[in-house]
This record gives sequence, structure tokens and C-alpha cells, in this order.
Amino acid sequence: VLLLYFFWGNISFDGLKPSSKETIGKVPEIVSVLKPEEIIVNFGLDNYTVVRADDVWYGGDTGERSFVEELGKFGPAESILVKEITYAQYQQAMALKSIRAEFSYAVPMGDFCSNFKMKKAQSYDAIEAVTAIGYSVIDGGKSLFICDGKNQKYYWLDGADNKGDGSSPGTGFSALIDSIEARGYSIYYPISSYLTGLGVKNDSLVPLAIEANLKNLPFRQDLYSYQTEKISALAERFFGRNFDFVRRITEESGTVIYMYGYGQNVLTVNTDGSVEYKEEQSGGRAEQSFTDALKTAMSFVASHGSWGSLEENGKSLYLKAAVPYPNKDKGYRFVFGMEINGSPLYYEEGDPIVVEVTYGQVTYYKRHVINFDPEDIKAVETGTGDKETLSAVNVIAQNYQYIYDTLLLTGEINAAVNQSVTFEDVASLVNSMQIGYLKQADREITEIRPVWIVRMNDTEIYFDLYTEEAVGYSAG
Repeated sequence: VLLLYFFWGNISFDGLKPSSKETIGKVPEIVSVLKPEEIIVNFGLDNYTVVRADDVWYGGDTGERSFVEELGKFGPAESILVKEITYAQYQQAMALKSIRAEFSYAVPMGDFCSNFKMKKAQSYDAIEAVTAIGYSVIDGGKSLFICDGKNQKYYWLDGADNKGDGSSPGTGFSALIDSIEARGYSIYYPISSYLTGLGVKNDSLVPLAIEANLKNLPFRQDLYSYQTEKISALAERFFGRNFDFVRRITEESGTVIYMYGYGQNVLTVNTDGSVEYKEEQSGGRAEQSFTDALKTAMSFVASHGSWGSLEENGKSLYLKAAVPYPNKDKGYRFVFGMEINGSPLYYEEGDPIVVEVTYGQVTYYKRHVINFDPEDIKAVETGTGDKETLSAVNVIAQNYQYIYDTLLLTGEINAAVNQSVTFEDVASLVNSMQIGYLKQADREITEIRPVWIVRMNDTEIYFDLYTEEAVGYSAG
């Protein structure tokens, strides 16, 4: 009957492509997800702390100074000189009283300025991207420093001739550092500082100890295979008015597949509650900027599963990764992570949301969101940090053989068979340590648990926050 319809109606599959006009749910401002992974503060004399962005980056409703506010004051643009410097010079600046924001991806310089209201100077054209930006007192507090990790380049934004409002451009940044110190903070030191005399050379910062109130939280899937009406309604949002021409296949495992045409558009609803959508690239070749591509991705999320439900009850999304040119096409792969009351949630497998935007079109989307009882999250939010975690260095010391074996397994390191390994060998490889939550890969586990996250290049290894027990890892 369908084939006769095509002959009699003299129409083609092209006329049945999913409509691009879909109902758009609430889409937050880009700046709400575009924020650094961490902010590193040096109070001087190797006295450090590391904090999540939170109010330090944007200020929120606290009325406190914020990093972004001070970036907006830096200028006027015409008086700023850009000088490329060496890595050693960059390190020298950050070794003094300083504050820097570090991103886990590269933001094109033009997009960085426009999103964070930073005055754009013509001299900034020399800088391709920003992966870290910071302030230091090294030159009297008149300048900013930028790391372009994409190209391994470092820049000094010289504001020495900038009179501004008559005060040093760094006055606000210095006051921001002082306000963080006044609030109280967890002390961080370079790993080598803990291991004096052992020959370990590693400037990565790890905490001395952290007080935490994190605890196990039960979660539920976003979708269950028995919710047929909910799944069908979701599928209709992907295919719109052409849903009548979509084939539905239910596999023995319970996975449900919706397919349009000859596989031009495929939606898969997995039994673990995740949803995966693939769409064939159309004929258009409209290139988008980083910001426009991110807007496209966020709008798609809002239209296909909603965004609002992700930004409530203590949960929030942030941009975790942005990989340019996925599959050698013009565009980005955006990976969104989730925070719970400001603490990052890591997945042993996958991520909450992944969107690929190619030539302005969403060609891939995966959503694997989990939900929580608001009362459970509120209980954590209002709890006190009365549990002191074990020493970060002790976590490494107690598990260095496991860490080493895991790095061998993931291919991060290569070593001869039966080669002995020492604690010092492993400690020299650590890039960072922080605390957060973990969703384990085992589907039988329906709680997220508090963990130490030990990062070594592309491998993350997870240990129970209070017992040091190894509970999983993820690679790449």
C-alpha cells in the first residue's frame, strides 16, 4: 500500500524528510554551560587551592566579585599588546600570587571574547584559542596570561599602558583572590611537595585532605522499556509529521529501533535508558562558528528530551568537551557533563549527553540521563562536611600497583613484562585529583557513589572517597 501511495501520489522520499521546524523547549544561555573545569588559585609561597567554577567564575547572586566580571573590565582593547611567551615564562607568572581558569577544551578566541564580554582587540587575532586564562602579580598586576593548549602556545596580554578607571587592571583579580582566601579553602600542593627527597618531579596539584558530605544517591533511568507510550511520544519528536512512515523494530533484548527511509534517520532506545539518534548529512554545507554550533546542539537537546528537566533539583549541565571536526567534517562534537550540587558526576561508560553538529546540522545525538529524588539531593545539599576524606597522596600510595596495571590495560603506558613499579613511578604520572560522584557501568548498581577521580592523560581511575577501594575506570 505504501509503495502504491508513492506511485499514485507521484512523490519521493525527499518530500518526507523530517521537518526542521520543531517545538523548542527552554534553552539556557550558552554561558550557563560554558565554564572552566577548574579554577586554580595561588595565594603565594606555593599555597594553592583548586575550586570548581561555581560563583567564582560568574558571581551568581552572591554579590561577590567574579572572574568574568574582571575579564569584562580588562581594557580598553586598543591599549592591549599581545606578546607570545615561552612555557617557562607562563609558569613563572603562575608561580606567583595568581588565579587562572582552565578549560577542558579549546574555545576560539573570538568566541571567548564575545561570550564573556571581554573587549576584543585587533591584536588578539594572533591568538587562535583559549584553554586557560589567568592573572598574576608578576608585572604589578597589569596583564593577563593565556594558554592556547590546542597549539601549545602562551601569550601575555600586556595592559601596562591601560589607565582604565585609574586603578591597576589587576586590582579586581587580586581582590577576588583575597575573597577566596577569606572564605576558607582546601589546601592543594604539587605532588612533588609531598614526596620531597624521592625524586618525583610532578607539579600537578592534589589536595592535602578534603572535608565532604557526599554520600551514595539512588537514581532511576530516564526511560524504561515498559514505558511504551513515553517511548513512542519521544520518537515522534524526532520524526515529526513523518512518523507514520517510520518502521518500529523491537529486538529480543528489549531495544527499540525506529528507522526512517533506508536508514537516513535512525533512533535507538536502549534498555539502559539511553537514547541514540543518527541522521544522514543533508546536502547543506553551512559552516558554523563554535558558538553557533553550540547553540544548535543545545536547541536540539531542548527539542528532543527537554533541557529544563536537566537543570533542576540541584542538577546542572556543563560543557565537558568540544572536539572540532568529528569524522573529518566541519563541525563539533559536544559532550555535556552533569553536576550535582556543584560536584561533578562521572560515568564509567559514556556521558549524559553527546551531540555532533556537522555543517550546522545535528547528525548524532546520544542522551543517557539519570534522575534523582529531589529530597535525596536536598539532603546532601543541606548536609555538613563532617566526613574527612583520606589523604589524596595516600590514595595513590595504597593503590599504585592497581593504577599501574590499569594504565597498562588502557594503553597509557607500555612496559616490559614483569617490570617492577614503584609508588614514585606512578605518582609522577598523575595529572589531577578531585572528588565527585561516579555512575558505574554495572547495570545492577542503581546508586551513584562518592569517589576520588585520579586522572592520568586520557584515563580516569575511581576510588571510593572514604575507603580508597578501587571501583572502576574509564579510558579515552
